[in-house]
Amino acid sequence: MTIHHACRRLLSATMLTAAVAAFASPALALDADSFAAKVTEVLAVSNQKLTYAAAELEGDTVTLVNARLSLPGTGEFGAGDLVFDGVAETADGGYTAETVSIDDVNATVEDTTVSMTGLEMSGLTIPAKPTLDSLTSMAFYDGFSMGPMTVTVKGEKVFSLAGAEGTVTRDGDAGMDFEMTANGILIDLSQVKEPKTRDALDKLGYQKLSGTLALDMGWEADSGLLDMREYALTLDDVGKLDMSFKITGYTLEFAKALQEAQAAAAANPDKKAADQAAGIAMLGMMSRLSFVDASIRFDDASLTSRALSFAGAQQGVSGEQMGQALKGMLPLMLGQLNMPALQQQISAAASTYLDNPQSLTISAAPAEPVGFPMIMGAGMGDPKQLVDLLGVTVSAND
Repeated sequence: MTIHHACRRLLSATMLTAAVAAFASPALALDADSFAAKVTEVLAVSNQKLTYAAAELEGDTVTLVNARLSLPGTGEFGAGDLVFDGVAETADGGYTAETVSIDDVNATVEDTTVSMTGLEMSGLTIPAKPTLDSLTSMAFYDGFSMGPMTVTVKGEKVFSLAGAEGTVTRDGDAGMDFEMTANGILIDLSQVKEPKTRDALDKLGYQKLSGTLALDMGWEADSGLLDMREYALTLDDVGKLDMSFKITGYTLEFAKALQEAQAAAAANPDKKAADQAAGIAMLGMMSRLSFVDASIRFDDASLTSRALSFAGAQQGVSGEQMGQALKGMLPLMLGQLNMPALQQQISAAASTYLDNPQSLTISAAPAEPVGFPMIMGAGMGDPKQLVDLLGVTVSAND
């Protein structure tokens, strides 16, 4: 199992628990069949199916024992026991739960094992009539956390995470904000076996990498503005890579159309035909989106000096001499772009950065939002037009 698939299962479990955070008030008698029907209804809205061995009630706590979830295109997998605490029915027939705890995940595929512990969400709500037509008709949670996570390959730990937590703030039907932090990231590069790569990492001084991850984004329902304000990975003694972007058109209607296309592809037994149909559908949906702006910034924390010293050693020169040599080669290397204005920006930024490595930033900020069809057309016709179309700039140490 890859980290991607493990995270997808975690997100699926998150959706599941948010969806089934419905249980009657202790003052009301619970009918297991009615509860199961409600759960089925909630999950069916997002093309998911739930089964479980039993639903157990104790006070205002309900446990779905040995839950299993089916998602389009992924098959069925075990979600373990789902424990809902502080469950109450709302006046309109919806439900809330103070917290939901998810069984620890321990999945192995071939030589890779992914383990996640301490999975919990808080502030779960589910509407009386769940749909995808508005935010208030969807199931939501307002916080989540997880404990340690590890990934091992052939018994050797290659990745670990001390913990993560996040919050979701919903503004009625207008939109929502999402923030997440992950701490204690540790990547063990000593497990890299390829000799040349192993040698390079050793000389760079990177046997293990540690750091943090931060995510901050917002979404407006009417305009479909998706604003990724921060997606930052910080690695000690390496640097910080921070990405941001804005697009419009990602409305509820777009999300529903995307989900329907994915469900149709998953239901098609002919994978080749399904992929082709999904590709065509995706092209059609992309026409609804517009690019507002984007930025990629790297703040150095010794990676550059290490890399220059390593490269210089291969040539028998110092890191500083290697940096000066690169500055001299840049005009020739950039000449192949045949974009004088951009070449000048890159050359100036690189020269400034190599003299004093602090930060490098690549930004794209057109005067007006640009539709994705126009971007794709320019990319296929004359990629050089993209620089002016998107307002691309390069800067250093700003």
